Amino acid sequence: MSSLIILFICVSAGLLLARIKALPENAAQVLNLYVIWVALPALVLSNMSEFTLSAAALFPMLVAWAALLVSAVIVVLVVRSAGWSRDTQAVLLLLVPLGNTSFLGIPLVTALMGNQVLPYIILYDQLGSFLALATYGTVVVALHSGTAVSVPVMTRKVLTFPPFIALIGALLINLFGGLPAVGLVALQAIGATLVPVVMVAVGLQWRFRLPRDDRWPMVIGLAIKLLLLPLMVWGAMRLLVISPELAQTMVLESAMAPMISAGALATLHNYRPQLVAAMVGYGLLFAFATVPLWWWLLQ
Repeated sequence: MSSLIILFICVSAGLLLARIKALPENAAQVLNLYVIWVALPALVLSNMSEFTLSAAALFPMLVAWAALLVSAVIVVLVVRSAGWSRDTQAVLLLLVPLGNTSFLGIPLVTALMGNQVLPYIILYDQLGSFLALATYGTVVVALHSGTAVSVPVMTRKVLTFPPFIALIGALLINLFGGLPAVGLVALQAIGATLVPVVMVAVGLQWRFRLPRDDRWPMVIGLAIKLLLLPLMVWGAMRLLVISPELAQTMVLESAMAPMISAGALATLHNYRPQLVAAMVGYGLLFAFATVPLWWWLLQ
């Protein structure tokens, strides 16, 4: 539960700093740049360089990617039906399919189910959410850059995205026996700065009164993320012959609030920053209620 306290403290600090105008106006963007170029690559390197791939890792990965693709299709259909802007579509395509499956997922799910499900959470997060942020997230940004993007240009954007470079580097390091202990500890320390820095940035940009045009995208986006998506995963799990514990973990992971790093990516490209901050902030707030509710319904 200490992780949840850290979230609250950092968001509150950001809100206070914004209220007293203690930082420059572009402080949130600078913090997000630090995350994309330093903290997130360090976190990817420290996690993936020590990860052992196996056939057993496939199921959580498949669930994560299936949930991502289904939710992305739903987002596109909703945006087109509502006539919302491309920037709004970019925000929803980043924040609805990509969930906060590690920093929020680990403390919440283990608090509800116990530490024995931690391997399932890690597999879902590492091969699903982290990998999707580095690949799918980059493709979303490339497609919504405002200009026609050729396949070579999009490929270059994917291959030069710092977390993706870190992912490739981590897999190569894994092949050669992993990182030395001192390097791993250093990267873990740098990666640990990601959540506090991003949550302060969220607090700096969080506005309790959203512009009118942002209200419905936030409400519908969070409804898909926190309610509809886990409901669909729950239905799919009931059709499969798997352990109840694994099925419940998959549902709870799919029910997590929008990913903080995906919010940083959206804000970095100036995709409706107030909508991003509201979805990340209110998503965290609502998830503290909806995830335990899902756990109760699964019993």
